[in-house]
Amino acid sequence: MKNTPRRANAIAPIVTTTGLLAFLGAGLAWIAHSRRNIYHNIPMTAALDGELRNFETKAGTVAYYVSGSRPISARPSARAMPPMVFIHSINAAPSSAEMRPLFEHYALSRRVFAIDLPGFGFSDRRDIPYSPRLYRNVINQFLGQVVGGPADVVALSLSAEFVALAAVAQPELFRSLIFLSPTGLGRRVPTGELNDVMLRVLRVPLWRRPLFDLLTSRPSSRLFLGLSQRKTFDRDLSDYAYLTSHQPNAEYAPLYFLAGKLFTPDIFEVYCALSKPVLLIYGNGPTAQYHRVDELSRRPNWRIHHLPGCGELVHFDSPDTVIAQIDAFLDRL
Repeated sequence: MKNTPRRANAIAPIVTTTGLLAFLGAGLAWIAHSRRNIYHNIPMTAALDGELRNFETKAGTVAYYVSGSRPISARPSARAMPPMVFIHSINAAPSSAEMRPLFEHYALSRRVFAIDLPGFGFSDRRDIPYSPRLYRNVINQFLGQVVGGPADVVALSLSAEFVALAAVAQPELFRSLIFLSPTGLGRRVPTGELNDVMLRVLRVPLWRRPLFDLLTSRPSSRLFLGLSQRKTFDRDLSDYAYLTSHQPNAEYAPLYFLAGKLFTPDIFEVYCALSKPVLLIYGNGPTAQYHRVDELSRRPNWRIHHLPGCGELVHFDSPDTVIAQIDAFLDRL
């Protein structure tokens, strides 16, 4: 019994070393598997039922979908309705497929657009510095040069921050803003040097793509989407997440997101500075926080609806409810 502590002290370094070697071996095995067995150039298919077009920006070629040029709605005012723009979220594997229920519905009555932000979908995926400012500028260029005229803009999750920045910079391009499960309404840790260090670590060539492959594997995609949906699980959305993330250079933009470089520290002040009508619809999800939503509810240009039975993808969980709320909001404009 007296020798037990000594034996434990002698065994501990062996166990620690063995564990580290096993972890290192598993990591090297995954890196080899990623490079040899995972296909990173799956043929891309369209995310939405619309015409796919391009326009040029400083971030490269940006793709977008357009539909609804000939409204079939019986409403006599359908042709006069302003365009509607849909902007997907930012995560490891986002795409315009995230906006499918709303894009398909509103294409029946008005001109609709959905943009693939730089680094995602059919847009260029360059190895460039991605930032909120870059996305703000691309959104405003898209609205000004492609959409043409004030639009009703619908943004999901983190992209609501980019849209808010864009609307403060050029409010004349917007008629209204509709935010679905936006970020920036909870407690936020300021970005800084730690995020730069994290980005450099994530971008190390040895494990950059293998790490991204791990995050965007089919089990990972199903897990993350399952956490974002409460009522249903959309398998088509999960399959498209795998497809769009297994393209050449697909990891570059998401790594900036994972390093926390795409968040705006003072975004709540930007939300408060918005002058256009804003509709906010949110559910309950594992990531977004809404501690400060009550502060916005007191502002006259904000309308806020909470759907407690939904996850962050409120328009997938309760599309009819979300559409009804959007229609009621737009009818008052």
